[in-house]
Amino acid sequence: MRTVLVVDRFDPLGGGLERWTARLAAHLLEAGHAVEVVTFAVGEHGLPVRVHQLPFARSVLARGRLIERCLAGLRPAVVHDTGSGWSGDVFHPQTGSHLGSLDREIASHPPLRRLKAAVSPRTNLRRWRLRRLEALQAARARRVVAVSHRIRRDLAARHGLSEERIAVIHNGADTARFAPERIGGLREAARRELGLAEGGVLFLGAAHNLRLKGMDTAMRALAALRAAGAEAHLAIAGGAADAHWTGLAAELGVADRVRFLGQVDEMAPLFAAADAFVHPTRWDACSLSTIEAAAAALPVITTAMNGAAELIRDGETGFVLSDPEDAGALAARMRLLLDGAARRRIGAAAHLAAQGHDIRDNLRAVESLLFEAAQPATP
Repeated sequence: MRTVLVVDRFDPLGGGLERWTARLAAHLLEAGHAVEVVTFAVGEHGLPVRVHQLPFARSVLARGRLIERCLAGLRPAVVHDTGSGWSGDVFHPQTGSHLGSLDREIASHPPLRRLKAAVSPRTNLRRWRLRRLEALQAARARRVVAVSHRIRRDLAARHGLSEERIAVIHNGADTARFAPERIGGLREAARRELGLAEGGVLFLGAAHNLRLKGMDTAMRALAALRAAGAEAHLAIAGGAADAHWTGLAAELGVADRVRFLGQVDEMAPLFAAADAFVHPTRWDACSLSTIEAAAAALPVITTAMNGAAELIRDGETGFVLSDPEDAGALAARMRLLLDGAARRRIGAAAHLAAQGHDIRDNLRAVESLLFEAAQPATP
């Protein structure tokens, strides 16, 4: 089956979407399919795929038109599009609605910033373009993939789609890569590098957008633990901390307990070093990092605004908070995980549950949908 993958950037060392698309390409190649890629940027990948690199355009609609012209000359059996064009047979927006994500991002800001966004011509033009792009994508795709039931409901309501037309395929983690028996030997050196050789409970967070992923709530919860005398620490991988974030840590009295690690290319040592994972996100379609943390046998605390919360049995394989702003509720769950026996029990259950959400199962489910979408339409 000749398959074309459409993605803004094709790079196995890039972000989550880029890495996943490269994994899908490798999976399809191993299954005997011919794979081509339409993209605007390419990283070193080493895969035997034909790449069509297009000139970048700032407008999402302009990029979509470039993709359409390219696809018209390729005539593949099936097209998988992660959200860049509008002729994908399978439309698979891994962050959910881009317009919805923009609205959630704006909503996470203080009131004055939200007001400015509401009257900004540039923001409103961007919203109009995204609305037009998503309407075309939803209307033309034969199948739509949602990464959580929350996203399926949102896409159905936003575009007037029947939920039956939308397949739910949760994100999948490389469970073997993060298995405790594989990464356990990294723990001592990783904790020493973090300055935790003397001990203490380490909570790990992963966020490029620190505000959207609720790292301010995590720091407030950490401050509450410190005030109660707990030897707890927080390491945050992903986004670099500016003066606002370092100033907030100092204001809360936890500057010496928080480590802003910036971009981290290999998370395995951090999962090994950590005792629990905190992700009090204000919005996440289906956080891959929470599934990876569970695969590493870490208890996970997240919020109901995370699509991956659907995979957690509250109190058994992790904790799901109803309010991303409730630092007190987060501190209470973190306090429970100061107990080593509780961490081990919940972490073991999380690890077992994560086995049902392996990346290989995810890729096979997407491959099956591609086969389905490649079949001739029935009258």
